[in-house]
Amino acid sequence: MTLRPTVRGVGVAVVAGGAIGMASAAGPRALNAIAAPALVALLAGAVQIILADVPDVDRSAPAAGFAGERRTVTLDVAGSGVARLTDRLPGGVAAVSPAVKATLPATVSYEVELRSRGEWTLGPPEIVMTDVLGLFVRTATPEATTTALVYPDVYDLRGDDAFAGLFTHGTSNDRQAFDSIREYAPGDPLRDVHWKSSAKREADELVVKQFVAEETTEEFHVVASAAPGHADAMASGAASVALLGLQAGLSVAVTCPAGEVQPGRGDAHRRHVLELLARTEAGDVRKQARERADAAVTADGDGVIVTVGDQEHALDVEPERRRTAVADGGDRR
Repeated sequence: MTLRPTVRGVGVAVVAGGAIGMASAAGPRALNAIAAPALVALLAGAVQIILADVPDVDRSAPAAGFAGERRTVTLDVAGSGVARLTDRLPGGVAAVSPAVKATLPATVSYEVELRSRGEWTLGPPEIVMTDVLGLFVRTATPEATTTALVYPDVYDLRGDDAFAGLFTHGTSNDRQAFDSIREYAPGDPLRDVHWKSSAKREADELVVKQFVAEETTEEFHVVASAAPGHADAMASGAASVALLGLQAGLSVAVTCPAGEVQPGRGDAHRRHVLELLARTEAGDVRKQARERADAAVTADGDGVIVTVGDQEHALDVEPERRRTAVADGGDRR
């Protein structure tokens, strides 16, 4: 902790010093009228700030998210007096709101914007305490840190035939369980046309039957590796392919330099995949994992390549294709 006078405190000290000098020439009455109150104020301010409790901070991690999203950071600060709190932030997270000022004890919060993929340490905070007269400040830096997790960018591959076709085997239709009807689309088999409903429409308007999609038990293994400096691209490619597989109903496993997530489905599994890929660095994976993989994602200076069998597909990572696959699988709003 450090204790120092404020600009106001220096001013009061100068006035007190000047009054003492004047008192030596004009008599002790000048000392009583000006110097004494100034000296009392300085003493009272110093004693108050010195005796103030050392702040204790309790905090929790903000929810993980995608680059561009905002999160609220909350800290419970013990202690006494008036204080200004400024959190130390890494490059992957930026403060939206300025430093927070409060009377302790207090619960304070501020907003941050998630900037880039990774696991980032927030804190420790710097707490600047002030006495009630604003003459002295005391700075404390309690050991209170937490982490903010930023997911990799996810790209929409649903309109890319090269990738969407990988997962057509992930679901099957139970042709005994009729679900609904919809408009005919090129490629629909004629056996699925609902002729009775089509007859009630105009001559060139057909509708087809839709059947209940059954989820298969198939597993889909994704492995990812990257040359140094290309971890972000690798993580984005692996996340994009893995989430497309999850949307297709497959049980998806992911292996990358940071570790692996076993096959699974559902919202919690989706988060586990994103969390792993948020933390990974560049590197390679074990040979055994690569041999059992259904899709291998590789990132280097030539871009991101997804290899399935003996076929290679270049991943289009243009910004307009980016989307955030939130926990429920939806797009960013």
